[in-house]
Amino acid sequence: MRLIHKAATGLLALSTIALVGCQNETTEANNSTKSSSEANVYDSGKLRAVVIGDALPMVKKEGDNYDGLSFVVLEAIRDQINVSPKKKDKEVSIEPVAAGSAREGLDMIRSGAADIACGVAFTWERQRSLTYTLPFSVGGVRLLAPDGIDGTPDSLSGKTVGVVKDSMAATVLAESVDDTKFQFFDTPDQALAALKDGNVEILGGDSLWLRANQAETAPEAALVPDRPYARSGVGCVVADTTPHLLNISNLGIGRLLSGYINDDDGVRSAINTWIGTDSTVGLKDEQINRFFTIVLSTAAEFNPQS
Repeated sequence: MRLIHKAATGLLALSTIALVGCQNETTEANNSTKSSSEANVYDSGKLRAVVIGDALPMVKKEGDNYDGLSFVVLEAIRDQINVSPKKKDKEVSIEPVAAGSAREGLDMIRSGAADIACGVAFTWERQRSLTYTLPFSVGGVRLLAPDGIDGTPDSLSGKTVGVVKDSMAATVLAESVDDTKFQFFDTPDQALAALKDGNVEILGGDSLWLRANQAETAPEAALVPDRPYARSGVGCVVADTTPHLLNISNLGIGRLLSGYINDDDGVRSAINTWIGTDSTVGLKDEQINRFFTIVLSTAAEFNPQS
């Protein structure tokens, strides 16, 4: 689905996107040699995107094809690359790169083995070695648990909680609860399968992920506690393989968010399919619109249509 056309006018200025990118200017400058020696998106014609597992709402795989909220964002970024003045003769396409774990996937970005990973929760620790784009979602650390467990630290005492290894949820829960054991899984798919099969009774993770997969894996479980242990923006992380990939990605995401705010039918349908009212997440248009407005109003000039 092509969400950006060549005739589209720029909704965001590069100077405003610098609000997000400036924290990594030194890193990008220091890696200029690396950028020229690694694969360049314009030369290869491939935007190598890390994929970790196949779990809603970020990723859905059918045969050899990928979809999901992360791929809606990746398509917007790809379209932005293809209207960039730096684009060469070949059209750039998305090339999924499978990773066996969160750590492996993020290490691919750090090493330049992949160009981008979307659906990555922000943490200050990750920010030290990864370059984040604008967020396109917000997550919170919660749990799917059976009756009698309200998700508070006291209710988790003596229990075993399943978590995805090296995830934000694994770190936050380990720091927040005492006398609780953790069972680690390499991928979201493995964690959900363990919950569905009864190999683990409680699963901790991102709120959107848990809600999206609740009906399929643990319909009798409750999403607890009422207030998440922590909240975090969810965006993409980019490698230094292509000059200005951060700015280009932010422009693509900014246009996508702006399209939703301005009632673009194609954009609304693409996003709502994965997190909207009729999806397994079930967010209302007003909730999504409010978050997108906050993101753009804190990072860029935009003009919502009346």
